[in-house]
Amino acid sequence: MNRRLAFAALVSASALLLASCASADATGEPAADGGDGVTLVHPSIDGLEIDFDAQPENIVMDCYAYSSLHEYGIEPVALFGYECDNPFVMGDADISGIEVVGKDGEIDVEKLAELRPDAIVGQGTADGWQWFDEDVNAQITRVAPFVALPGSDTIDGRIADTREIAEFFGGDVASEEILASDEDLEAAKEALRTAVTGSGLDIMLTSPTKEMLYTGVGFAQADLLEELGATIVGADAPATGNPWGQVAWEDASTYPADILLVEGYNDDFSFSAELWDALPAVKADQLGAWSSKGAMTASTYAQWLNDVAALVSASAEVA
Repeated sequence: MNRRLAFAALVSASALLLASCASADATGEPAADGGDGVTLVHPSIDGLEIDFDAQPENIVMDCYAYSSLHEYGIEPVALFGYECDNPFVMGDADISGIEVVGKDGEIDVEKLAELRPDAIVGQGTADGWQWFDEDVNAQITRVAPFVALPGSDTIDGRIADTREIAEFFGGDVASEEILASDEDLEAAKEALRTAVTGSGLDIMLTSPTKEMLYTGVGFAQADLLEELGATIVGADAPATGNPWGQVAWEDASTYPADILLVEGYNDDFSFSAELWDALPAVKADQLGAWSSKGAMTASTYAQWLNDVAALVSASAEVA
């Protein structure tokens, strides 16, 4: 989660002795010196090129990366990170039998180094994983190059860029299943367009906490819904820093919404607060799910848009 603070990583001096060195430069083409090295040109971070001494095969991923890459046939040697046990995020990715070297904001750098991975892939930037501090990122990038998941402005862009990352790592990006998922996504977009046309319904993307209500205006998922004709409400993101809109509970009713899409919502959702429970959409049980992270694949977003379309069709104006 964007608002979580990373926990202290489990590190040891011996991990640094085990760490393998790697340089930074990428496209999947042989290096200029004619050796076996390959270079990944990152699809969404301008100017970032990551060099590998050879085609990377042993890959450690955070669970967001695995949820995005597994349908291309790419399997990690180990996992770490948040929401590894969240079915909404992971979909049909099976993590049983895969070694875990960290959970939530922790990582065991010694275990990571013992695996001698060729690459580490996860949510983050050119500097490393999003939830590790600078010192921990410095240690993991001594073990292997870090490849950040693409962060394009649009969902379609992220899906395409993630597919480019998958192709670099040897994934099958042109299978019948992948091509069918592209068709499914286009059909789901049309289903949502049809559902929202003339509905008059306002939708809010949310993440409720005891302290305040966070809203997802400006997130790529919200922008996708708007592009398809939905009306999105909520507080705008701050000018800098945390991208979530922040709404004090006493002001929550000033953003009237007929449908609330709740991050990570599922059958076990149990959040309750007096002012949350008083919201018209909550009273009407017009709630659905969304995720600011998770699998960036056509199949995932086809399913999500179909679910939102079904929710819109079953909902009434209540705000």
